[in-house]
Amino acid sequence: MIPKCFVINMPSAQDRRESMTTSLNNLGISFEFFEATNGRELTPDQEKQCLHQDEVVLPLRAGRKVIVKNSLTPGEFGCAFSHLRLYQHILDSGLDRAVILEDDVDPHPDTILALENLDKITEPWDVVHFSSHKGIKNLPFSHKYYFGPDKRYYFQRLGMHNPTIDAIHNQRRVLIYTTMYVVTRRACERLLELGYPVRLPSDYLLGLLCYNELRMFRAFPLDHYVRFKDVPSTIGAGREHNLIRA
Repeated sequence: MIPKCFVINMPSAQDRRESMTTSLNNLGISFEFFEATNGRELTPDQEKQCLHQDEVVLPLRAGRKVIVKNSLTPGEFGCAFSHLRLYQHILDSGLDRAVILEDDVDPHPDTILALENLDKITEPWDVVHFSSHKGIKNLPFSHKYYFGPDKRYYFQRLGMHNPTIDAIHNQRRVLIYTTMYVVTRRACERLLELGYPVRLPSDYLLGLLCYNELRMFRAFPLDHYVRFKDVPSTIGAGREHNLIRA
C-alpha cells in the first residue's frame, strides 16, 4: 500500500498545481496539496524562528563540526518552513509514513512500483530518497533489497551506517533536493528537533546524514524516478552554501 502523498505547493502557483494534478492522476496516485510558506510573507512568529547568520556551526560525533556558509534567502526560508510544517502535520495526522513531493517534478511510472514495495526493506529505516547526492561515501557491500522486474531496481542504505564514521567520511557530503522522499514518524520527529531555529535549506537538513543521523535509503536505479519540469522557480535563486570542516 502506498503511503499518503503530500505535494507542497503555493496556491498562487496554479500552473504547477494543475500540472502535478495531471501527473499524479495519470499514475493513479491519490494525494493532497499542502500549502507552502511564502518566505517573503513570514509571520512575526516565523521571523523569530529564523536564524540569519553567515556561518552556522553544526556539531557532529567524535568532536567534529561542519560549518554551513551563508544565510538563507527569503525563498529558502519559506521552503524550509514548508517542509518543517509538513513534518508536524504528518505527526499531527497520526501517519506512520508519508510521501513528500515538491510541485516541480514529474514522477516516472516506476515510482508506483517502488512505493508499493517499501516493505521489501527489512531493516529499520527513516527515509527513502528518490533524488541525487554529492558524493556521499557508502558502506561497501551494503545489502540490496530488490523489488522490480530486474536487478536494476532495489533499495540500498546510504552512508557508513555509523554516526561517528559518517562524521569522518561524510562531513562535507550531502544529498541534494527534497523533490521526492518518504519519511517515517521517527524521521519527522528528528527533523523537527534539528530544524528550529530555521537556519538550513530543506535539502541540507534532510541530506546531511553526518548531522541528522537518519537511516537513509535510496531507490535505484539512479536519476530514474523523477525529472524536473521546465517551470520558473517559486523560491528564487538560492545562495551557494559551502560546507567547511571545523
